Amino acid sequence: MTRPLIDNAFFQRIASGDQTAFALLVAHYHKSVYSVAYRLTRSVPLSEEIVQDVFLKIWLKREMLVEIANFPAFLHTVSANMIYSTLRQQQRDILSICDTDLEERSPAANTTEHVVQDREYESLLEKAIRRLPERQQQTYILIKKEGMKREAAAAAMNISPETVKSNLEQAMKNIRAFCMANLDLLTIIIWLGW
Repeated sequence: MTRPLIDNAFFQRIASGDQTAFALLVAHYHKSVYSVAYRLTRSVPLSEEIVQDVFLKIWLKREMLVEIANFPAFLHTVSANMIYSTLRQQQRDILSICDTDLEERSPAANTTEHVVQDREYESLLEKAIRRLPERQQQTYILIKKEGMKREAAAAAMNISPETVKSNLEQAMKNIRAFCMANLDLLTIIIWLGW
């Protein structure tokens, strides 16, 4: 598809439900969305799922395409939001599995090996927390260790709840990156019991 075909009339066709025009749009932009998704996730299946979700979202909201002045910028924003949303959901899923795994271990099942592994993971987590910038570290400790709600942590730190949310998200991202860089895949698989 050449650039002149992507104009207001083209988007008008898609907005009115023209599936052929939409298929051309997907074919034209599929590779760029996939490459960004893969660069951030390093997962072929996850990247393909993200591409499908991005274009599904655009199709479902196709009527607004005629109002968009810069489609590549719009597509980039939708893609980035979908990627980060997917990564956040993956993080929640992994944390849920980890929490469930730890809760399901009975005291009798806490063999010396499990105790040693748990201590190693706790030590790694503490190292990751100590490496955080001061505000992220403080936010993480107040919310994750002391169990404060966002508003209470914001009041204690004299910042807005949205800043607390942003600090916590960045802290979690930094902790995850540090832990993943310092744990090999085999250790993670053993720990999760896969």
